[in-house]
Amino acid sequence: MKMIELLRYDLPEDIVALWMAEEGSQLLPLQTMAVKQYGLFSSENLLVQAPTSSGKTFIGEMAALHTAMRRKKVVYLVPLKALAEEKYRDFQAKYAAYGLKVLLSTRDHREQDAALEAGDFSIAVVVYEKMAQLLVRRPERMKEIDLVVADELEILSDPERGGGVELLLTRILQARRRLIGLSAVIGGSERLAQWLEATLIHYERRPVELHQGVLHDGVFHYRGYNSAVEDAEPLAATPPDPEAGFWELLLQSLRLLCGREERSLIFVKAKPESRRGAAALAEELNLSPATSALEALAALEDTRSRRCLQETLAGGVAFHNADLSPEERRVVEAAFRQGEVQVLVSTATLANGLNLPARNVFIAPEKWRYDPRLAIPWKAPILRSEYENMSGRAGRYGAGHDFGRAVLIARTPYDRETLWRRYVEGGPERITPQLDRSPLENHVLRLVASRYCRTFPELLAFLQRSLTGQWVWQEALTRDEETALVRSALLRCVDFGVLQLEPDDRLCATPMGMAIAAKGITLNSARHLEAWLTQVGLRHWTPLELLVQATLCEDGRGAPVMLTMAEYEQGIYPERLRQRLAEEGMETEVLPLTLDGKLDFEVVRSLKTALLLDDWIAMTPLRQLEEDYNCMAGQILAAAEQCSWLVESCAAMAEATGAYSRFVEALKTLSRRLAYGVETEALPLCALRLNGLSRNVLREWQDAGLLCPAALLKSPTSTLENVLDADGLKALRRWARKMTQAERKHRKAPEPRLQLDPQRPGEVRIGDAV
Repeated sequence: MKMIELLRYDLPEDIVALWMAEEGSQLLPLQTMAVKQYGLFSSENLLVQAPTSSGKTFIGEMAALHTAMRRKKVVYLVPLKALAEEKYRDFQAKYAAYGLKVLLSTRDHREQDAALEAGDFSIAVVVYEKMAQLLVRRPERMKEIDLVVADELEILSDPERGGGVELLLTRILQARRRLIGLSAVIGGSERLAQWLEATLIHYERRPVELHQGVLHDGVFHYRGYNSAVEDAEPLAATPPDPEAGFWELLLQSLRLLCGREERSLIFVKAKPESRRGAAALAEELNLSPATSALEALAALEDTRSRRCLQETLAGGVAFHNADLSPEERRVVEAAFRQGEVQVLVSTATLANGLNLPARNVFIAPEKWRYDPRLAIPWKAPILRSEYENMSGRAGRYGAGHDFGRAVLIARTPYDRETLWRRYVEGGPERITPQLDRSPLENHVLRLVASRYCRTFPELLAFLQRSLTGQWVWQEALTRDEETALVRSALLRCVDFGVLQLEPDDRLCATPMGMAIAAKGITLNSARHLEAWLTQVGLRHWTPLELLVQATLCEDGRGAPVMLTMAEYEQGIYPERLRQRLAEEGMETEVLPLTLDGKLDFEVVRSLKTALLLDDWIAMTPLRQLEEDYNCMAGQILAAAEQCSWLVESCAAMAEATGAYSRFVEALKTLSRRLAYGVETEALPLCALRLNGLSRNVLREWQDAGLLCPAALLKSPTSTLENVLDADGLKALRRWARKMTQAERKHRKAPEPRLQLDPQRPGEVRIGDAV
């Protein structure tokens, strides 16, 4: 189907012309099927299941634009903030000039949440959990949404997040909103489509052929994804050493592929391995330096990862993992897209959704798994679905490749045979519902708090309609057992004081329950934080004290800051915490743990995170934090984001209990400080969001006494021009003048007088306040 034919479906000529320039003159076969055979521009639910790079994403985009052009609202759901940011930038670049209002909402992008809650958008790109939280605060917004595009539906099987996503989708289905689900090839897709009340569009061909196979003895044995034809090709210039390991075998293939100027993406199981592997490959391959990327990195804040990247980029190789800052990740991604980097070593951070033009993908068949309950990591085989996601990064449509390669490396005949059977011949896993694998009371609270389930029968019926209710409970439980399970979860909520039963048997959330549900924290975390709020009273408290509480609660235990066994055995962080609390005039008894004796590994990791974040908000440079705490910038930023959310939740809980407004505001201020990593005085400047006004600059301005508006007005223009462009400089000056004028008016205003009225012996009036 020609792209121009989309004009028949009431799409504007300007939009179709833009798509022709971006996507080409022809729709892909899957996209043509969606439009012509399955009513993409109608009102029916669809589940689009197809291999990576087959054009699923553009199907969702076409439907979103068709809906938005009728002045109806669209929510585009994604599982990861990196995907949300990429999709938002893409939509903004394409459609903002046309007049469509595109919003982004993730945990660390909260600046547009007010517009989202007000329904002031055409298309909102939202992470699943943020959408669930919105519907607690503003349940009526569901009625205003005409279309929901749900990307990467494989997240339903995620042990930690799947249950929440399942209930969100159930809510969308119950509200009769149109849903278009997008997923890679999964098992049991017909049954999933039935649950979604959707027509299944199942397509198994890729627009670019993919050779999936195993490299052994220098020969790549593969099967064509589309053709199913098996063949082989040499992928090593010289016969390999029989004793060679993964990296030696990989290096031989990369020498051959780089000589052909083919880009390769290598997936490994751990962040340190990605750094070390990239360094070794850069030294051995000796490729041309990535000059533009090196220049871009030079402008960023100094970190360990930046220095490592500078070394590898000098040899045309890069790495990508969660330890990098967002800015560093974007530099790496841009360099790979532009061809400056020929070899990129990555963890699974790049496996989901990001569009990078690799000709070849090499995949390590194992990954590290971690369960906080066991407190130890272990190696486990990657899932077949994970293999499909990774291999799908090769041979992307539009990259100019006639085929791509997805390569598993085998050292022995046994490896060759078993890897082939499991991954090349193996079938996809089925979606596994997760709602019954986490405390049900967390979900019950959110359903009642959102005013969607107001009685027990409504609550029971809703949960029975969920994926877990349809696929698990219906087969494993009797109706009485289902009723008892839900009633037990409800009673736990009532006992905790977050739900109450009204005289007419209607359920409602207490103020505390509303606060907890709206922020999305678990009841266990809420119990922990409420205990601190109860005992803190009116006494003096410090940010460090609350940081310890936040990192010790259930939601805080998942902070990504690493703790080595050597650090744990040395006991440096409990001792450092004891000393810092003493310096702040605090007693260790204010904490819900004893600092004497041997502490649990996860507790010590939490204490380390709290100490690190206490230094983070004191504006300690990232590089110094990395050295002081033996960690990486990406870990610090992720921990700060997570703890900011938990402190914000604590503020909402305090407000719900009627705490003093000054105390609540202090908590909110601490949350904002964590988000930006600054002292309180710098927060107004952070809120301006001016390009170039980085944390580094704010620290320098703090040392120079430039954080107050009056000082900024007096500072030489040349000082500010080194940081800001012309528009940013104007905005800063305008803000400084406004704040200075407001401060002058405040100083001139008469002080409120204390007034006593003999006729009103029970009142004291200060100004207009009683």
